[in-house]
Amino acid sequence: MGASTVPYVGRAPQRAVVAAAFAEPGHVVLVRGEAGVGKSSLVAAERAGATTDVVSGGCLQLAGEPLPLAALEQIFDARGGWPENEDPEQQSAEQRLRSIRRWADALAPAGPAAIPTTLVVEDLHWADETTCDVLVYLASTAGRRKLSIVATLRDDETPRVGRVRQALADLARLPGTVDVTIQRLDRDEARELVAALTGGAEVDLDAWYEQSQGNPYLLGELVKDPAARRLHDVLLARVHELGSDATELVRLAAVFGLWVRDAHLHAASPLPPERYAPAVREAIAAGVLVVDGEDYAFRHSLMCEAVLSQLLPIERRELHDRAARALAADAGDDIVTAASVSTHWSAAGAADQAAEWSLRAARKARSLDAYAEAWGYYQRALDAGRKAGPPSLELAQEAAGAARLAGDPATAAAIIEDALAHDPGDGAERACALERLGCFRWEAGQTDKSLAAYAEATAALDDDVSAVHAQVWGAQARASFIMAAFEDAARDADRAVTAAREHGSAAVLADALITHGTVRALDGDGGGIAELREAAALARGSGEYAVLCRAYANLVLALELSGHPREAGEAAAEGLAVMPEYGIELAVGAALACNAVNTMRRRGRYGQCTELLGRLLDGRRVQGQALHLHLERAELQLAVGDLPGARASLEAAAPLAEVDEPTVVAAIAAVRAELLSRAGDHDGCQRVVDEALRRLATTEDRRFRTELLVIGLRDAADTVPQRGAVVSARLERLAGELDVLVADDDDVDHHAHHLTAATELLRARGTATAEAWAGAADAWRRAARPREEAYALFRQAECHVDAKQRAKAAASAAAARAIAAGIGAVPLVTAVDELVRRTRLAPAPAPRAPVEDRPHGLTAREAEVLALLGTGATNRQIARKLFISERTVGVHVSRVLHKLQVANRAQAAAMAASVLR
Repeated sequence: MGASTVPYVGRAPQRAVVAAAFAEPGHVVLVRGEAGVGKSSLVAAERAGATTDVVSGGCLQLAGEPLPLAALEQIFDARGGWPENEDPEQQSAEQRLRSIRRWADALAPAGPAAIPTTLVVEDLHWADETTCDVLVYLASTAGRRKLSIVATLRDDETPRVGRVRQALADLARLPGTVDVTIQRLDRDEARELVAALTGGAEVDLDAWYEQSQGNPYLLGELVKDPAARRLHDVLLARVHELGSDATELVRLAAVFGLWVRDAHLHAASPLPPERYAPAVREAIAAGVLVVDGEDYAFRHSLMCEAVLSQLLPIERRELHDRAARALAADAGDDIVTAASVSTHWSAAGAADQAAEWSLRAARKARSLDAYAEAWGYYQRALDAGRKAGPPSLELAQEAAGAARLAGDPATAAAIIEDALAHDPGDGAERACALERLGCFRWEAGQTDKSLAAYAEATAALDDDVSAVHAQVWGAQARASFIMAAFEDAARDADRAVTAAREHGSAAVLADALITHGTVRALDGDGGGIAELREAAALARGSGEYAVLCRAYANLVLALELSGHPREAGEAAAEGLAVMPEYGIELAVGAALACNAVNTMRRRGRYGQCTELLGRLLDGRRVQGQALHLHLERAELQLAVGDLPGARASLEAAAPLAEVDEPTVVAAIAAVRAELLSRAGDHDGCQRVVDEALRRLATTEDRRFRTELLVIGLRDAADTVPQRGAVVSARLERLAGELDVLVADDDDVDHHAHHLTAATELLRARGTATAEAWAGAADAWRRAARPREEAYALFRQAECHVDAKQRAKAAASAAAARAIAAGIGAVPLVTAVDELVRRTRLAPAPAPRAPVEDRPHGLTAREAEVLALLGTGATNRQIARKLFISERTVGVHVSRVLHKLQVANRAQAAAMAASVLR
């Protein structure tokens, strides 16, 4: 973009860092500094010796606003144009993530055939959200793409887009990122530069240094005009030398921005051809403009900004009008041109034309899946159009969809509300608008209003069943299920499946089957699991990864809560394997990850949970459904005794506090109550449990309430010895709640919770028995919940102590400790040890697995690794299956080879079947 011709001096360490990025892939370099300090010049100096393929683009601003996707436009122009959009009609967060990956693959494909490439992005401080997202993604995957990235930015200018600051923080966290700050020249460096520019002539360096403060660009301009006394004069010295034609042309060029195409400048200029060409040549000869292919660019952005600062408001409006007309007459089909014309018309005061071109820019950005940028231009179009009345229902839904995908569902809902108030529509049109309104309200946390919109959408449906019916009924069913209104969910899901099989797309049918199958499965109908697997197959076949993630999320949940813990774990592994890259940013991806972590935590696989949650959360700012992962981490931290970590995770999930979904209410209450109980705030614990039970009372849920009763009754039982009178009324209230929640023996998880709550009630009343706790331990064993089983065994040991059955107490305590220690449940291990110490029980040896269960001294994890080796799985496949890192797999494989006394993994694989028989 018009790099400076000033010779480059000094900055040897910074030059070496940038040079490395042009010599080999794998580097991410951020070059910071004030305007004119030499950032672009440094990059240009090292680019000359590049041994990698170099592609570059610069972020731009126009009239003080970033131009959307300007850098990406230049980059892909150099690569032959934007990669084709797979499905421009689809508008979803998933589609946007796919586009980012597709763009990355087009720019720097991964794999053995990848060409070492260096990507240069200039003026990152003027970037837009999508450019930031692409850059962070490329940097995160730079190693496998043989890519280096060099980005320049001003550190004396605050970015207009907040995402830029976040992107810089994201980039800084990546291993291998180097942040280079370019400082002004010191006096010796300034002397060297001036000598190079003047040929060694004697000059008053001290005066120039004081005037420029060591800024290389300003020093270069002072060499051109030594008599300049003000900074402003220095910047405009070259312009002041121009004749009237060249001066007017430069003023017009400055309105276009840092660069302008010759054809556009010529079209906008009032000069005839015989005067236009000499004027351009004069501006180039004076060093104001430089030739850049078919374009003209200012020698430096500071000069362009100085020219603009001299324009009167009326002059700005006239020049912007000329620029708008020239660009509109030769408008290319690209986002930068549409946005530029919109901005020029707005600056010229032509509101109607600005609105028209804003809408063009919005639709072009939306077609590229750049939703944040699309929403910005939709806002301009809507604001300008409101003078003539509210937008049409069709345009409102279009704009609202962009607002929602840009992360503002509340505004999306408001846009449709306003449009419906002006144009209610009827039939399918109204039903579709209301279904979208319900969706946006739901995502904005407006639960009651969302349900009302879905009800209105259902009422607006025509008698003739169509694809719209399937979509509306499916959404209604999904909302009812989330709110634990299971009968309503079953009814609407049944209707949605029937309509979708006849009229709907594969995605709509799969979505309806997910809700229908989950309701059936939780009601004990085995056919529900088959429907969930059918939904997954449909979604996979149609490439609908968002629906596929939701299918697996619900499959894990259904299997877990219908008494199939092993199958739930297998489904979790399958789901995580197909979850697309960056899937955590999708609500459904987050739900799948949450359910997968939940089922692993219930099995006591704390190490795998820790690793997976770290991979999903550490170094990331998450929002929406992904906040649930913080609650899962809090539950895990409570299990292993990390109370400060659990408090921090609960705080990170704070935005969920206003959500009225039963799952969220119960999860937050469970963590809060547990933390308060462990901190000794028993009244606070009970208040949290009571409030959550009150909020859940109107739902058809039993499981969440029973889990909360376990916490409340355990806390009450712990405080009875000190505060019996205070706790008595509380116990009766909780007992009444428990009586309402009748246990179902076929629901092993709920049965175990109910039995534990009832036994805690007996403990609070002083009547618990070892037999009662043995029953609870057996129930948890059948539910495959080791921590809860160990807790019941611990309480059983207490009862044996009270009955003076010390041998039985020691055995129960040892069994509890072995389970708790095996999974890392530190608080429970501590409680058992304290019981043994306090009662002076003889520590019984922990139960050992029979020798035949531990062949060759293999640990349980090593046995899992060996089993997968027997299938021919690679280390990467084993890592994905067991949710551990490839490095950890390598360690386990080495140990397996050593214990089996074999030389390689092929021999180990050959032995797997016989060893693990």
